[in-house]
Amino acid sequence: MELGFTFRNIESTEAIKQWAQKRFQKVLKHLKEPNTAHLTLTVDKHRHRAELSVHQQGDVLMAREETDDMYASLDGVMSKLEHVARRQKERELARRQSERDAARRPKDRDRRTGTEF
Repeated sequence: MELGFTFRNIESTEAIKQWAQKRFQKVLKHLKEPNTAHLTLTVDKHRHRAELSVHQQGDVLMAREETDDMYASLDGVMSKLEHVARRQKERELARRQSERDAARRPKDRDRRTGTEF
């Protein structure tokens, strides 16, 4: 999957693109078949902001980081998105396990009527 870039008030350089691609590869292993990903890099005076959005199977994951250094902003936004993706993956696994355990659990019966509930 390709990572799209938008640069605002900053010059597009291959070094930044390669840095972002390298960090994004670590995030990809926690995502479920993402359709599109877009990174917006903005510089306003001393603030360097990185915003990353990933659209995947009905979900949109977003992260934003603002620091004094663009590379620090990139690292921060990637780690935030990785945390969100990992948490979402763990919740999905827990939900599947609880559904599986509920299906295995014996049904309770009403003592008077003998019906299951």
